[in-house]
Amino acid sequence: MGRNRLGAVRLSSVRMGQDTIAQGAQLPGVNAMFGARKNNQIDSARPARRRVAVHVESRLAQNEAIQERIVDAVAPRACTPLVAPVGQVPDVDAVFALYPDLETLDALARAVRAQRERRDDGLPVLVVGLSPDHLTAFGGWLARAARDDAVHGLRLLVDRDPSVVISRLEAYLEPVYETNIIAMPVSVEVETREYKYFFCLSPELRGLLNYLTELAENNVERIYLLGGPGAGKTSLAYYYYLCRQRGNFVTVNLSAESTDDKAAMKSLLCGHVSGAFAGAGSRTGAFSHAREGVCFLDESHGVSGSVMEVLMEALDSGQYLPYGASAKRPLECALVFASNRNWETLISAVNMDEHARLAAQVLHLPDLAVRREDLVAVLAVTLDNMRRRATTWQAPAGLTHAAWQAVCNCPWRGNTRALIRVIETAFVTAATRRAPLIERDAIDDALALWEPETHASHGLYTIGGR
Repeated sequence: MGRNRLGAVRLSSVRMGQDTIAQGAQLPGVNAMFGARKNNQIDSARPARRRVAVHVESRLAQNEAIQERIVDAVAPRACTPLVAPVGQVPDVDAVFALYPDLETLDALARAVRAQRERRDDGLPVLVVGLSPDHLTAFGGWLARAARDDAVHGLRLLVDRDPSVVISRLEAYLEPVYETNIIAMPVSVEVETREYKYFFCLSPELRGLLNYLTELAENNVERIYLLGGPGAGKTSLAYYYYLCRQRGNFVTVNLSAESTDDKAAMKSLLCGHVSGAFAGAGSRTGAFSHAREGVCFLDESHGVSGSVMEVLMEALDSGQYLPYGASAKRPLECALVFASNRNWETLISAVNMDEHARLAAQVLHLPDLAVRREDLVAVLAVTLDNMRRRATTWQAPAGLTHAAWQAVCNCPWRGNTRALIRVIETAFVTAATRRAPLIERDAIDDALALWEPETHASHGLYTIGGR
């Protein structure tokens, strides 16, 4: 297994590209672009890395007001301008690209990756300012960059007004040490070379991944993940498995099983021997199949009755008895439980003495609504996926400002799953209208279908994993 601390975590290693960036010529006057406020720049005697390399879209590059705002936003760091074609990027704290074209973004991402691989300080970060009306093209770039493991240190800001993007820049210049993408097989239990990518660009989620890494490295083997539907609990459980670097990853969806049938649950989790019941051959249970790895028990708010009876012995004594067997076997896998229920609903429906046996750590997965950068990534990649599948439609280039505001204001109780459905539906509406952008009404109609403001289930699910 290849595991890169600064980029994607995946089962196979990624071969590094050998691309180099040639020095580009600078436009007249560009050195003065960020020099108007010398009092904001660091002294030349201080480390050269206390700098931010800046690339601004050509139509804004000579806008003095934009230049001054950037200088103020990054102070006390100095600014180093970069112009297309991008030349060699000096050692810096960060690279800020405001509305870049994709070719320039490729060059900047390669340069940032190369610098980060030479350093261990979480720098530089690549902060990309995007406009919502160009998110489809960015989604194509991001999907390709994820496959190439080229999203090291990536941060995202979205607004059609460059001044708004710049005003938020300072908070995005901090080091990024953690993994920011999880490369996960399309089917985690079947051998495949196809991957899907779970984006972890937001600091809220990166901090949780760092915590999971420490749990895995220190052999904490019982975890309870709480998060709303579609928040990414399976992806986090798989990340924990990758950090352990051994065994198999086995999933059991308890809502899809006959949890009131003790024999069936014992067979599913513990396995059974040949002849355990009429016509039975032997079966390897989830615990045995996950040996040394992780058994992920999803929808575990159903852990009661027959399921709990089967789990009690394994959880208490670290051993289990396959159905029909005469000898017990040791439990040799980590157990990760997950539920989309809020904590109050969860504990009100169980015996607390039993429930307390399930986990050593309870982790709360933040909702997508507070993970804005992850939301942008999912939205953009979904737009690109729809674009690639379309044959006769002209794909909308992105969202109008009003449509983007509707997305930002939504609580996204259904998280990633709901966002994908909403964007797919709105894409179809825009494409059939031959509209260049997805309009606000298309988003509103899709929200009414897939993310309604009121629903009976809202009281059951977690908000921010709580």
